[in-house]
Amino acid sequence: MARVLPFTALLASLDRSLEPGDGPSRGNAAPCPSHVRPLLEAANPSAELRRMRDAGTLLKDTRPALYVVELHGPAGKFSGPPLRYLLCALTPDAVPPLEHDPYRPRAWEVEPAVTLVADDHGALRALLAEAAERGISVWKGEYDGAPVTLLRIEPSPVSKRLQAVLDEAPMRPLAALSEQHQTLAAVVPLSEPGLELCPIHRALKGVTTFQEDTFLTLVAAYARVTDLDAPLTTAQGMATARERLATLVPGQHAVLLVLPGGRGKILRFRQGLDLAHLKGAPRSPTLRSLDLALLNALVLRTVLGIQEPEASGHPQVYPVHGLEALVQGVESGMFQAGFALNPPPVWEVRAVMEAQATLPPRTLRVEPRVPAGLLFLDPEA
Repeated sequence: MARVLPFTALLASLDRSLEPGDGPSRGNAAPCPSHVRPLLEAANPSAELRRMRDAGTLLKDTRPALYVVELHGPAGKFSGPPLRYLLCALTPDAVPPLEHDPYRPRAWEVEPAVTLVADDHGALRALLAEAAERGISVWKGEYDGAPVTLLRIEPSPVSKRLQAVLDEAPMRPLAALSEQHQTLAAVVPLSEPGLELCPIHRALKGVTTFQEDTFLTLVAAYARVTDLDAPLTTAQGMATARERLATLVPGQHAVLLVLPGGRGKILRFRQGLDLAHLKGAPRSPTLRSLDLALLNALVLRTVLGIQEPEASGHPQVYPVHGLEALVQGVESGMFQAGFALNPPPVWEVRAVMEAQATLPPRTLRVEPRVPAGLLFLDPEA
């Protein structure tokens, strides 16, 4: 049974430039332009979508189709060919999410669920480029200053090849899928050079066992601790921290300890550590190789004694997007300390998919993502 399907789209009349709506980022949720926010804030977004369709506010496409979205990064972010997502419908039993306790869309017809696909030989990336060349332009404009193009892919041999590849390739969404109906999905191959996998850092608050000197003494049994010379409150310090984390020898793992006063320390985990006997360590060897797994098992559980640090909504361990936000939170006193992680390498994500394992909650997010509201999935199609 096919799990990736063309769908009947509902199209709105879009301005040339779409502005971001208010509100903080929600992990891997689709960015929400201002024109979509009233729909998502409705008591029943699906019912409101039907009302808008019946009132003629939205134009119903006459035939089910696939769509390609081309995204370009903001000025200075990256250049070269656009990053391409495929908009399609996923069946309720298509695939399990990549992370535990994933983001649950407010409306599965409105917010495209980011879905990663293993594409070791670039076949899907090449098909998306071919489909885009033959696609019919539906809308071209900007979102938050970055160019966006929406293309309709007519039922054709190319669309059938896309479906055939996606029905066989390892695929995992970063959001929960509807259990009863189809879900609007934004599918992207891991081979896309413009796709950025971003880490979600961790911050501590109200942890009575965290006393800096004692912590550094205890953690030395598991990691080699080195100081950063430049403070993290400066551009040089931030750049140095990122470089130190990024230039590890393959097979080594480290996190950046963020302390008040702009101080930073690299915790480089000792090689050959046996995590299998540690309580709370993942049973899967694939998951035990992740930086976040080492942080949770060795640092947060073993050294600090925090129970279930990987649990969503933990009262003492907070997910933080971006190193700047983590440093600012520690400096302001909002957090006691923080731990910054490297972006997960593509090969690690690919290995997790191959092992049919599931990442801890809020392990990663991707950039850029398809904004909601370019089109909608007809809830009654």
